[in-house]
Parts: sequence; structure tokens; C-alpha cells
Amino acid sequence: MKIKLLDGTVKDFNGSATILEIAENIAISLKKNTIAAKVNGKYVPTDYIVEKDCDLELITSKHEDYLKVLNYTTAFVAGAAIESIFKDTKLAKILYKKDECEFGVTFEIEPRIGLDQLTVIQSKIMELLKNNSITWTKVSWEEIEKSEEYSEYQKYIAKDMHETYGEVFIYKIANTKFITPHPITLNTKLIKVLEIQQLSGEYWLNDAKNIMLQKVHGIMSDSQASLDEIKASLEDRRSRDHRIINKTLNVFGIDNLVGPGLPLWMPNGTIIKEEIKKYLKEKEWEYDYIHVTTPVIGTIDLYKKSGHWDHYGEDMFQPFNGGAGNEEQFILRPMNCPHHVAVYKQEQRSYRDLPLRIAEHALQHRYESSGSLTGLERVRAMELTDSHIFVRPDQVEQEFKAIYKLVTEVLDTFKIEIDYLSLSLRDPEDKIKYYQDDKMWNEAEIALENVLKDLNLDYKKCIGEAAFYGPKLDIQIKTAQNHEITVSTIQLDFLLPKKFDVTYIDQNQEYKAPIMIHRGLIGTYERFVATLLEQTKGILPLWLAPTQVEIIPIGDQTNESYANEVRNELKKHFIRTHIDNRDERLSYKIRDAQIKKIPYQLVIGETEKSNKTVTFRMYGSEEQTTILLNQFVNILINKIKSKN
Repeated sequence: MKIKLLDGTVKDFNGSATILEIAENIAISLKKNTIAAKVNGKYVPTDYIVEKDCDLELITSKHEDYLKVLNYTTAFVAGAAIESIFKDTKLAKILYKKDECEFGVTFEIEPRIGLDQLTVIQSKIMELLKNNSITWTKVSWEEIEKSEEYSEYQKYIAKDMHETYGEVFIYKIANTKFITPHPITLNTKLIKVLEIQQLSGEYWLNDAKNIMLQKVHGIMSDSQASLDEIKASLEDRRSRDHRIINKTLNVFGIDNLVGPGLPLWMPNGTIIKEEIKKYLKEKEWEYDYIHVTTPVIGTIDLYKKSGHWDHYGEDMFQPFNGGAGNEEQFILRPMNCPHHVAVYKQEQRSYRDLPLRIAEHALQHRYESSGSLTGLERVRAMELTDSHIFVRPDQVEQEFKAIYKLVTEVLDTFKIEIDYLSLSLRDPEDKIKYYQDDKMWNEAEIALENVLKDLNLDYKKCIGEAAFYGPKLDIQIKTAQNHEITVSTIQLDFLLPKKFDVTYIDQNQEYKAPIMIHRGLIGTYERFVATLLEQTKGILPLWLAPTQVEIIPIGDQTNESYANEVRNELKKHFIRTHIDNRDERLSYKIRDAQIKKIPYQLVIGETEKSNKTVTFRMYGSEEQTTILLNQFVNILINKIKSKN
């Protein structure tokens, strides 16, 4: 049989061989270092017997899946520990989050376990690793299906594994049997140290209609020093979680009676959002965009005609009727494109009117599953910084460059670094997702790629990631939580203008269809503010801070009068202030302002009142500076204007 290795080398074997035998044939050291393998993309243990030609990857410490194997193995042993401690446990799935270096195991148990049990679970895991070995066997799906030994969760996984690979693997340690397609090493000595960190919940299959399972999370490594590094990284990441930061800054709220995923922008959050919006609208004005306002609902016929209902209907809020007894059906707006097409069509356009840049910061709704909702990052109601630009074919290149320039200028202002550019193209073999017009697609993709090359931009081609109506450029960033998200997007659309019979009159007085460019400037305010909070740890620049100056009067009530005078002077220049009149020590008030990450704290006492000065300290600084009030105002005005 012929074994093709990861580097392209082909090895010939007479008859079957185990993974370790194949590794030893290549090098004795390779046998010692191999902890698992992939056979034709399927994870297998080291004593798995290869019986026919295949592609083989030997997993060693140099392989990208090395930590994945160790973490899944630890998760499996954690499940065994939980089952041995708590009777009637139904183990469900083992998990590994590469970005968070974290393993997990989900399970059903009643009564539910508490946080005080985590140290017991951790001790049991170490005991199992020390005193037991892992074995495995291969069984048929029919055998699992008939058996009463396995829970409905394990049977679900077994069926899926059978359908995907044609085989079902059962791993065993002590008295626990577990079915999983994930990689497991039989060498438990590789797991040196671990720490169980959290207990949470997760819907089975991430579907809110299913049972909420318990979930134990932990981290592991091959040394204490390495584990400490992972812990420090995780603690920093968790401290940056915008949901944690929100507890101090009070940016948004969620009320399940209002509805999951429907964020309430609190006063502080509204200030942040409106300041960003004011800046973005100024930039759009600079680039000759015109702003419109369109309804938050539309008829179902609108979205059927656009094609959105057929392609994204499952992700929309379902249709609702108009008045009682009325058969008209409407949908909460999931996207703005058809509305902006309707704006364009309110009058006949000429080639001289193009490009026409229609912009709207528009509220829209999409039905995300309950299990996927995450603070502001993933919501059901969102405000998109949207625009649709109608251009002639000869204007595509110039307009695309202008859009890209606008986007990069905006991201630079917020000091958000682009991770990479993704050129999303159609999959020509997918006859369902994509509108079938080869000429249209070829023209659109060539036009977009030519612009990227002309701009000398590096990008990744992603086949099958295009929208159903055209190719797109997605600007990808990494959040502080290491999530990859699209912050801005530019999409070419040759289809929607045809569907809605959108035209302009050219130089020869003939009707022609314009090309439509979809542009998302910073995506949605919800996700962008979540990202901004995480990247800054909530330490916002002066122009964005909800409270820019905290005024702290000390001494008698006459100083409070001067504090109000200072506040009124700052208000004249739209500088946001708050006076702390609480009966607390000065050190306490300053510390509280620091916790709230307020950029400037002013201390107002007898000296300041007499000299018409202020004494200020900046966030994160111990240094105090005393200057005239008008000088302080000018400093703030200049900083706000420059957006430093």
C-alpha cells in the first residue's frame, strides 16, 4: 500500500501497519514523538491499523494539532472524572478552543454541580491520568444504536461519526467509555499540569430549543511555567471582555423581557455611539455621500424580489401581518439594499448624476440563535453604517479606491489595525447559492481583483464566501478576544439593479443599468463599540469618553459654587462633566473616577476658587497640574478636535 505523507513523500508498505510502525519505518525518533495521526483527514490513535492507500499526517510536537490533541485528551479525562464522582452523569461533548487555549466538557446532571466541586474534579483528573491508561476500540453504528449503555448525546455523535467517516471510535479510561471523532492520545504522561477554571452552561448543539448542559472549562500544559503564561494571557483577555468592562462603564443593558439580543443603549453608550456617528457623518459628507432615512420594515415581496428571502430567510424575523384582518405581510428590515434601490428609483437618473452615494445609519434586525448571542458583539437588533453607491462601469475602479481610502482613514482614527483583506468570490459549482450568470460574475470578479492589484494590496482569496449577488472585499480584524470579525466591507453588485430594473440614461440617451456597490464603513455600531471597548480596555480617548471631566470640590460650600462655575464654562463648549458632591474622602473620589476611566479629574479648592484656576490630573497619572481655567478649556477643545 502507498502512504502519502504531509510533505508529499510517498512510502510503500507490504500489507497493513499501525501508525507507530509507519512512523518507526521513517525514523525511530519519529515513533517516539508521534502522539496521534490523521488518516485521510480523520483523527486516529497511534495503534490504529492502516490497511490501504491513504494520506497520512503524523502528529508530533511540531504539528499544528499538537495542543489540540492534548486538550481534547484532557477534556475526555475530565469527563471521566465527572462521571466517576457524580453518578447518573450523561456526558455529551468534549471541546477545545484554540484561541483561548481552553478545553471543555459538557454533560447533563441533576442536581447540577456547584463551583465548590471544581477542585475535586481537578484532583480526580490528575488521579486518573496517573493511575490509568487510555484504550480504544472501533465499533459499528448499529451496535451503538441498539445498546442502552450510551446516552442520546453519545448516540448522536456516533451516528454523525459513522456518516462522516464510516467508523465509530470508543475511548476508555477507568470505567468511562466515550465516543468522539476528536483526537485523543494514548500517552497520558504528556499532560503534566492543568487547572479547572470555570463552570458554565451551553445549549446542546448551541440551540436554545435544546437542554442547557453544564460545562466545565480548564487549561492544561506540559509545564507549570507554560500554564502560568496561558493563565496570564487568559486573565488579560477576560479583563478585556466588553461585557466585563460594561459593568464599570454602563454602556449597554439587556432585559430578557424586552428580548434577548436586543441591547438597550444606556446614557454612556448612547454618548459613545452618537460621537462616533457624528464623526462618521462628517467623513461621509467629506466624501460626498447623501444621507437618507428609510423604514425599519418592508413587505415580504420586497425581499422576495431582491432574493434576500430565498437566501437568508432563515436568519430573518418571520413575516407579520398588518392590521387585524389585513393580509399584507411585512418583515423587520434585515438589510437596507432594497430600500436604497427604492430611493434611487424615486426619479430618473442621468449618467451625470453618477456616482450617487446613498448612506444611512440604519437599524436592522436579524434572528440570531439564542446560544450565539454575545453582549454587543452578536445581537438581533443592530445599527449598520451602511451605504449603496450607484456607478457607471467606467467609475468602478475610481470609486472603489475612494471607498477604501475612506475606510482606512476611519480605522486609523480609532487606531484599529487591519489583520488581513479577504477577497470573497463565488464557487462556480454551487448552483443554489449564487445567481447563475457567468458573464456577470466574471466581469465583477475581474473588476474587483484588478482594483486590488492596482492598489498593491495583499489579500486572501476565499472561494464560496461571496454574497449571492456579487464578490466582495472584507476587511478583517482580530478582537482582543482573538475573534476574527469583518469590520468593513465593499461589495460589487451587478444583479440587484437588474432585478429592480434600475437604470440611468447614458450619453446616447439610452437606458443602462448602473453597478451597485455595497459599503459597510465600520460594520454595526454594536459590534464596533464592543471591539473598541476591548481593544482600549474601556480607556476611551477624550472625544469619546462619556464623562470627559470629573469635578471634585473640596472644602466648604463656596468651593462647590466655583465647581458649578467651572462646569458651566465647560458646558458652553459641549464638554461633558460631572460634579462629585458625595461626602467621601478625596482619595476615594479620585480612585472612583479612575475606575470609571474618566480622562480628567479636577480638584477644586480654596486656592483654585481664588485664582480662577483648576488643578487636574489625567487618567492613569499621579501628576497634578494647576493652570488657568481658560487654558484648561483650550487644551480640551484642541484635544477633542484632533481626536487624540
